[in-house]
Amino acid sequence: MVIYVAESGSDRTELTEVLVKEGVTYQECPSKTIREMGTASWRMMEVQANLPEVRPVPPGYTQGEVDARAWRLPSGRLIISDMDGNLERIATLPPRKG
Repeated sequence: MVIYVAESGSDRTELTEVLVKEGVTYQECPSKTIREMGTASWRMMEVQANLPEVRPVPPGYTQGEVDARAWRLPSGRLIISDMDGNLERIATLPPRKG
């Protein structure tokens, strides 16, 4: 898994806290990309971890027609990113019926 988060953003804190809590080893390094929005820009960090990718992404974890990628944490929670690897959210799978 390779996920991109803003260097000083809350997404980076949330992602690394979840990885530590789940016992997943990870590596962070500065990304070569900078995210720009309007007049602001953010330096991005690349977070790498060895997690299995979930294919296809379960229904309900994508926004309309937007493609997404997902990786499963040991607890079963999913890390959801867009196709470029930008963190979208960390989600819990709904309970199975039956």
